[in-house]
Amino acid sequence: MTLGTKIKKLRTEKGLSQAALEALSGVNCKLLSKYENERIVPSADTLRKIADALQISSDYLIFDNAPKDGISTLKDLVLFEKFKEVEKMPPEDREMIKNMIDALLIKSKVESIIKPQQDKDSWESRMQSTLDRLRSKNKDYSEDEILQIVDKAVEEVRSDQKTTH
Repeated sequence: MTLGTKIKKLRTEKGLSQAALEALSGVNCKLLSKYENERIVPSADTLRKIADALQISSDYLIFDNAPKDGISTLKDLVLFEKFKEVEKMPPEDREMIKNMIDALLIKSKVESIIKPQQDKDSWESRMQSTLDRLRSKNKDYSEDEILQIVDKAVEEVRSDQKTTH
């Protein structure tokens, strides 16, 4: 995606007109139009002003593989090396690894919400206990409806993860 396309996409995602982005960034809307249409390239200082106004990293505007909040660094070097190896794998294998990571992140979020009754309680017993509480407090719901509620909660956690990444 080109720099101009990124600026325009982010601006419209945030519901901003060029005039509104001008007010936030101090960059003239006629210049913004020229940047978005690839007629000219902004200076580094101007790019920083636009990025700040859009609440993203300048890195995201410049680099194709940078996250919106900037180029991230992993402190765990072993994990970083493993991710570099994963990038070399076929797309279907990378997708499977992403799904496994998503599943573990969801499990971790749910575990943090479901407080253990004792330190020795396993994840499975805590989840079973939560389901039992749902069943006992919601006698008007069928088993299928309860499981749909749980599935919806898991989907909400996944949705939250996607919007934060």
